[in-house]
Amino acid sequence: MCELREMYMSDLPKVLKIIGEIDDDDEAAAEENFHAGGLEGHYVFVKEGAVIGVTGFREVPATDHTLWLSWTYLSKSLHGQGFGKKMLSELLVKARELNGKRIFVKVSNYVDPEDGPIYASALALYKSMGFEEALTNQDFYDDGEDQIILARSLEIPIAAVDRDEEDTEVLEEKPTIRFNGLREITETEGAYTFSWEVIEKPGFFKKRSFSVEDLKIGIEAVKSDGGRKIFLTFPSNLPLIHVPLKESGFKLVGELQDYYEKGVHDMHFTHDLK
Repeated sequence: MCELREMYMSDLPKVLKIIGEIDDDDEAAAEENFHAGGLEGHYVFVKEGAVIGVTGFREVPATDHTLWLSWTYLSKSLHGQGFGKKMLSELLVKARELNGKRIFVKVSNYVDPEDGPIYASALALYKSMGFEEALTNQDFYDDGEDQIILARSLEIPIAAVDRDEEDTEVLEEKPTIRFNGLREITETEGAYTFSWEVIEKPGFFKKRSFSVEDLKIGIEAVKSDGGRKIFLTFPSNLPLIHVPLKESGFKLVGELQDYYEKGVHDMHFTHDLK
């Protein structure tokens, strides 16, 4: 008999051991993430009183109940026996009960020299559960190691007639955006991103948003730090971002549909520094 129950801090050593069976780096990153972000939305899968798996989700702030699938791992000895599918099925039910609208998951295509493509079974599982590939960030984690993002709706399908009535107009926004820092992305080798903020009252005679010059300053800073690629994301309803991004060499990778709310997508851009 298996069940999914809330995860407690006392479960952490066993959970980390299960994750470490697959990837040592993920084990270290998960420990840091759990201590920093807490355990809310996370569950352990228990078989006859023993923890055999972990899964969960985190809600994205400032979105209409968009979720990211969190650390989802099953004891290596139990792979291929249907436990992973049952664990994930129960989690998706809980996510829907908590008003989740859409859920995303990131998967690496890393090929281990000895064990081969270690995340291939996870990718197959997600697809069998209705997740679809949304976009691929090439060379995200390292040269030759891509990030694949999959998406799945958690909403019950509605009739076409009702869907037409539900359509809403998405208004463009032109806030003043300023970059306020850069950082290497966790679990990557030389992949960077810029942090940014919206300035509510920029004052008279101030530029409306970031410029090509601002982006070039950030690009040079990443180069001097030894970075190889830059990844940026922005909501799709910000028309002022496109010209400076294009003119400074950023390319649109794709978008995550309805990420912030219905009709407002998450646009992904990349700049190769090589």
